[in-house]
Amino acid sequence: MPSHSQLLLGEIVTMDPAQPRAEAIGILAGKIVAVGSEADVRAILGAVTETRKIKGTLVPGLIDTHNHMHWTGMQSRLVDLSQTRSIADIQSAIRAYAQAYPHETWISSGSGWHVVNLLEQRYPTRQELDAACPDRPVYLPRVGHAAVANTMALDLAGIHLHTPDPEGGKILRDSQGLPNGILMEPPAFEPVARLVPPTSTTDQELALRNIQKRYHEAGLTGIMDPGVTPEMMRIYQSLWSRGELTVRSVLMPLADSSRPVEETLAQISSSAMRTGFGDASLKLGGVKLFLDGGASLGTALMREPYPDERCNCGIQVTSTDTFRLIAKRCAEQGWSMGVHVVGGQAIDIALDVFTEINEDIPLRDLRFSLIHAYLWPEARNIQQAAKLGVTVATQCSMQYTFGPILVKRFGAALMALATPVRSWLDGGVKVGGGSDSPVTPFEPLLGLWQARSRSIAGCDEPVGRLQAISGEEALALYTRDAAYLCFSEHERGMIKTGLLADFTVLSVNPVDCDPDALRDAQVLGTAVGGVWVHGA
Repeated sequence: MPSHSQLLLGEIVTMDPAQPRAEAIGILAGKIVAVGSEADVRAILGAVTETRKIKGTLVPGLIDTHNHMHWTGMQSRLVDLSQTRSIADIQSAIRAYAQAYPHETWISSGSGWHVVNLLEQRYPTRQELDAACPDRPVYLPRVGHAAVANTMALDLAGIHLHTPDPEGGKILRDSQGLPNGILMEPPAFEPVARLVPPTSTTDQELALRNIQKRYHEAGLTGIMDPGVTPEMMRIYQSLWSRGELTVRSVLMPLADSSRPVEETLAQISSSAMRTGFGDASLKLGGVKLFLDGGASLGTALMREPYPDERCNCGIQVTSTDTFRLIAKRCAEQGWSMGVHVVGGQAIDIALDVFTEINEDIPLRDLRFSLIHAYLWPEARNIQQAAKLGVTVATQCSMQYTFGPILVKRFGAALMALATPVRSWLDGGVKVGGGSDSPVTPFEPLLGLWQARSRSIAGCDEPVGRLQAISGEEALALYTRDAAYLCFSEHERGMIKTGLLADFTVLSVNPVDCDPDALRDAQVLGTAVGGVWVHGA
């Protein structure tokens, strides 16, 4: 932390309701010690070591409440499929990687690739992966809910003609009943994933260290990484112990529903640490659990069948009984919980179970949360969440990215009601903004713009204007309210005396500017604890 004093002058949006605007802030030893007029701040600071006139608008450091930073960093260490636009592109990327890394025993990809971007609008089959690499197992996970494997990988995992669909997962098959390589949801693809040799600790640490620079360039000062494994937690801790974790990180341990529930319950009970343990740079969030799948995959758990699949209402990844056991054990042990729910039926189940538990163990202080919850929560869901103090981690960039395929599947009228940020806020629910990177881009300016404009990719007209929110409300998603979801509102989220000097400088005022101005806005600077980590 810097020991000298800093005086920053310029247009400042504090997000502090008691003092929304300021012209100066004073910083000492990484904390904000004064906010207000230049004269008032100078009087408190006394001798000033450094004075800066800020160009643009200074806002609290931007926070992403649902960002797989480790996973995003690892994209560069594996087969990168993010720019592929056809199955032929995927095959070429696999061949190039196999040639470049002849000693790798498995060929595996990063997860940030999308079927909607492919010319064929479908997953590659095992035969197509075999054609690209027949002599080594190939495993291509996608967005945490699906994966594709070649024949060798399926054989090693024991997935064959007579393998039944696991509970909460689905093995897709060809016309002869043979697995075609496409595995939906963790219970189906985890048997393959567990066989993939882990990337070395050194490479993981390098990937995590390097990705932080790009995050700071995007204006991010903090993230919540949901669903981390013990190994991933060790990688974060290694960087933290060396002072190399510059993006403040809140980690959500994964409750793996593909394993026996007794193991999960025992882990929750035996841990000596709980949600909130740690410091401002690295701390524990809630336990993460998947209740359903994803809308673009056709596995989100819906109240009614998908319009293009009469008998398919999606997949319940974790049974209600298992979910209830894990959620109750979390509450009993003082853990918060974040539950992945996309479809309406999954939202119903989660909130009904939370309501049951709340009768014995009040949940408000534990801040249980719904992750995504964007396909049509009903008024009763919003009322339940507000009553229980349940928060929502939303991703407006997901509405933007997947909007076209979902409009095609569900129609524009229904998609106008998806990602209903306006309704959550009007119902008194605390909402945090995020990206789900690498599923969608991590740049928070995209989320700020979409929350206000309701634009979706490739469409001239917005979808769902009535769910648009104001500039101040959108900025709160990534600052003050994001800090609350990260159990860090006492440390950051506002420009306020006593809080950490985390801030982002933007080329536009995100509160007052026209929403479309955010499309071309630039991040001029980012600081964590008073240290400039981007721009100066």
